[in-house]
Amino acid sequence: MKIKFIHIIFTIFISLKILAVVYTNYINGFNISSISSSNISSDSNNFISNDSIFNILISSKLLSDSTFVKSIDLNKIESKVLEIPYIDKVSSSIDIQSNFSLEITEKKPIIDLRDNDFYLSDKGETIPRIENKKLEIKSFFGKIDSIDFYELASLAKYINNDNFFVEHIKYIYADSTSFYFSVNDYKYQVKLGNLNQFENKLKKYKGFYAAKVNTDLLKNFNKLDLNFNNQVIAQKK
Repeated sequence: MKIKFIHIIFTIFISLKILAVVYTNYINGFNISSISSSNISSDSNNFISNDSIFNILISSKLLSDSTFVKSIDLNKIESKVLEIPYIDKVSSSIDIQSNFSLEITEKKPIIDLRDNDFYLSDKGETIPRIENKKLEIKSFFGKIDSIDFYELASLAKYINNDNFFVEHIKYIYADSTSFYFSVNDYKYQVKLGNLNQFENKLKKYKGFYAAKVNTDLLKNFNKLDLNFNNQVIAQKK
């Protein structure tokens, strides 16, 4: 009997707690949240300011300077922010004190498509170019089909993460048949072919370079071709 009584008391206690939370959330829905760009935090590459994001949400009538909490639609806000071509990820929330917050992450540029009006992100997504903005990333010259964006971005990411290649490779380019890269220390060009298995091709090149760098042979080459299995084809000047 005593155990049953304790169980009833416990059930009542839990029910009251739930009712209190529901009531608090209901009341907080009518609270007015004062919102500004200071409610926005970002992992930024300085492509777009927090003020600009805030103004976009204001002009879209998804936020105002003073907003009833219950009228804030977090899903619509996040969807609107993700329409901005510089944004990779977004997360929004409202805490128990009715404070609104918005956290954004910008796309990370990984390669500069110099013959286009955009960069590629590390995920192969386009990022509109900003005039006079200088980025310390590799450049790509030539035409490229959008189906190759992801692989080109993966190639650039691989180069950036390798201490040898990031210093050795000058830029990447393509013609109608193949991808190539130019190097900093020598005048030869390196042919990759397509971007399939580029990691194996670059590892093969690194081994070839290490074997020849202490000789005079490298300065005599005009082109190196990595588009063959297990070998580097060298063409002399």
